[in-house]
Amino acid sequence: MPSLRSTSHGSFRSGTSSHVGLPTGFDVSDTALPEAGANYGQSVQNHPKVPLRRLAHLNKPEVLVLIAGAIAATVNGAILPTIGLLISEAIKSFFKPPHQLKKDSQFWALMFAVLGIASLFAFSSRTYLFSVAGCKLIKRVRSMCFEKVVQMEVSWFDESENSSGAIGARLSADAATIRALVGDALAQLVQDLASATVGLVIAFTACWQLAFIVLALIPLIGLNGYVQIKFLQGFSADAKLMYEEASQVANDAVGSIRTIASFCGEEKVMELYKRKCEGPM
Repeated sequence: MPSLRSTSHGSFRSGTSSHVGLPTGFDVSDTALPEAGANYGQSVQNHPKVPLRRLAHLNKPEVLVLIAGAIAATVNGAILPTIGLLISEAIKSFFKPPHQLKKDSQFWALMFAVLGIASLFAFSSRTYLFSVAGCKLIKRVRSMCFEKVVQMEVSWFDESENSSGAIGARLSADAATIRALVGDALAQLVQDLASATVGLVIAFTACWQLAFIVLALIPLIGLNGYVQIKFLQGFSADAKLMYEEASQVANDAVGSIRTIASFCGEEKVMELYKRKCEGPM
């Protein structure tokens, strides 16, 4: 007891101590979490790349939902170039006699109203169906990941990159990323392909020379999109690593809140948490 009392008093006197007198159950050192993040980054780089067909296999029970969502996305994507075609036809009606202008204007107004209603139902169906498929995939992936985690050896949890905070952050963030890939991204991809296909058909039918000029610019647009995606991937990876470190600090603080309160380490923990959150900003 005397040695313990002297140790605790000594920790309060030392203003430069990185542990603020806390026991080993709660380590808030400035170097522990960056080392854990570095180890986690190295482990992620060593993981093999998972093909998309494995993800598609996990979503196989919802194949009918995905097909229905793809049909709705195709219809919604084909509406946009069709509106451009209708606008060009509607403009031509302004050069007709007054009685024909009135008749054509009513017809094109009705056509635009029909397309608006069709787009409303198609977009709503697309969003709902792909969201259902994505949410069921998230549930399946999280269940599989958690099942593997609870079956791991005890020594596996001793590694810094497999802490409770990092595992919780991965179960939450990685599954949400898969949801975005299967839900919003896949729906947008199908819709864009439909828009491009219908637009090219209309363009080559109207003026194939101008259509070839537009096609010549597509590689430049694709290069721009590729560079942007690579930049965002690097930023999101750094932000994910930083937030996992901040999540670990918060998890340890909540688990050892009585110890922190007894040693008056709230300000030190808050400063450390704020530093970990400053990285992704």
